[in-house]
Amino acid sequence: MMKSLTRALPMLVVLGTLAGAAPVTYTVVANPTLNLMTAESSTVVENIVARTGEVSGTLSFDTATRAGSGKVTVNGSSIKTGIAQRDNHMRSDAWLNFDKTPGIVFETTAVKHVEGDQYDVSGKLTLNGVTRPVTSRATVKLTPASDATRAAGAKGDVLAVTTAFKVKLSEYDVTNARIPNQVSDTLAISLKFIASSK
Repeated sequence: MMKSLTRALPMLVVLGTLAGAAPVTYTVVANPTLNLMTAESSTVVENIVARTGEVSGTLSFDTATRAGSGKVTVNGSSIKTGIAQRDNHMRSDAWLNFDKTPGIVFETTAVKHVEGDQYDVSGKLTLNGVTRPVTSRATVKLTPASDATRAAGAKGDVLAVTTAFKVKLSEYDVTNARIPNQVSDTLAISLKFIASSK
């Protein structure tokens, strides 16, 4: 009986820890070299890749239930395409209107664990003041705090998040005289960032 109890004790401790686990809040690390959003437009005339590292927000993640939620904002005014004149046009009300509404906001409505580090994420994307539903597959990796994570500017445990989805600009009341010939109505968005628990 004593031997059985001794063998079972470590497992009971683990189960007790998991049962007592609670969601932890993670804040996106404010380091543009660690975070990246890209938006790609491809047409027969021109391919455009726009980039920014200005990502902010908070996430909640429960390691026991693999449940989570979050709200992330990308600063649209900081997006660069490599051509200053095009960037100015992109920020204006003649295109993406970032001068007036710079925030590109994604807020989750449902997160479902698939397998491993893979999750199906549903949420609301707000662009140009218009909010519409978006779904994507996300990779979420949890790394305990270490010298390496602290050197990267994260004080606590780290969540690394990567996701990609497509956005149809016309659904967000975005118009442009160059659509659809020079600029695509559909942008391929990819987003990766790290968030720290401290």
